[in-house]
Amino acid sequence: MPDIMLTHRIMRIHLSSWRYFAALTLPPLFVGFLHLASWGSLVSLVLFISTHYYCWRLWLDGRLFQLIENNENLLEFDAGMACIWGERSGEVRDIAQRWRGAVRLFYRAIVSLILLWLAALVNVVYWVSTSQ
Repeated sequence: MPDIMLTHRIMRIHLSSWRYFAALTLPPLFVGFLHLASWGSLVSLVLFISTHYYCWRLWLDGRLFQLIENNENLLEFDAGMACIWGERSGEVRDIAQRWRGAVRLFYRAIVSLILLWLAALVNVVYWVSTSQ
């Protein structure tokens, strides 16, 4: 098992990359606003919103991981989360399970951002080909 504190810090550093993901959504958003009445713009807008949802979740997980320094306070942490988001059934997840969930969220944010850029690229190619 790797050093828990080091892995915890590495995880928090990666989760803080939400800022870069959010900044990288702005050029495709600008492309989407060039032709508002197209289906491509609607797809870009949906992908923009979903990418920002993942950015928010990365930000939130980064902040929440600051509260969890070790496995000792997971029960209290889950009790606090249950007060806000509703009662969760089941057992308390350990820190490794929480890290796996955060990594999965990180990769979903990357995929959403890549899809947003691909949609913007397809929109630009389509607009250029139809404007001639």
